[in-house]
Amino acid sequence: MVNEVGEIDDTFITTGIDRFIRLLHQKRRIKLNDASKELDISPDTIEYWSCILETNGLVKIVYSLTAIHIEWTGT
Repeated sequence: MVNEVGEIDDTFITTGIDRFIRLLHQKRRIKLNDASKELDISPDTIEYWSCILETNGLVKIVYSLTAIHIEWTGT
């Protein structure tokens, strides 16, 4: 969308990983499968993105016997 100054308003341009980061920021902790269902993105993709975000210090991946949780650690 273009604002009145003619600039593109980037709040309307989002990618899947943008939506994932926003979800993590809001919930603070979510099961990988729940994030996959909520965003309609494959669990493999969510796990891949989580690994990238963990490498960059934004999330922590917690593995348990029954689920994988992603915890927001960024600001």
